[in-house]
Amino acid sequence: MDTKIAAIMGLVIAFAVGVLAGGIYYSGKSEATWGRAYTVSEVVGVEVKGPQGEEFGKISDYVIDTNGRIPFAIVAYAEKSVAIPFGTLTYNSEGKHLVLSLSKERLDSAPAFDKSALANRTWVEDTYKYFGQAPYWSDAGMTQEKTEAELPQESPY
Repeated sequence: MDTKIAAIMGLVIAFAVGVLAGGIYYSGKSEATWGRAYTVSEVVGVEVKGPQGEEFGKISDYVIDTNGRIPFAIVAYAEKSVAIPFGTLTYNSEGKHLVLSLSKERLDSAPAFDKSALANRTWVEDTYKYFGQAPYWSDAGMTQEKTEAELPQESPY
């Protein structure tokens, strides 16, 4: 990967984590506030925990699409990596970790991340659905939130 692409990817990740961490936020008005930015090395390795503080794993990578969006954070979990839709993660500023509102059992049954599947739109859509999200390119985008009880009970994989 050439240096220019690596630099752009680093800026995109730093921007997205800034949004996630509340450094940049949209107030519903036509203004945004800029706070601290983050380097890639600061956001890879961040812990991911469940809603009750149970340890799920750490961010090992991010997926960036050709438009500069971050559709997935890759979490090293148990003996596998899991692609988690980026919008499902929230930042806990007190504990300085990310929170995934999902049970350990649900995460256990999540499909393992397969880099070659990223080009498969059906796989991407199914992964979003597994986590109760609409793909960002759909009309619903990532604005819908579902409780775990509303999530599909069976994995599409």
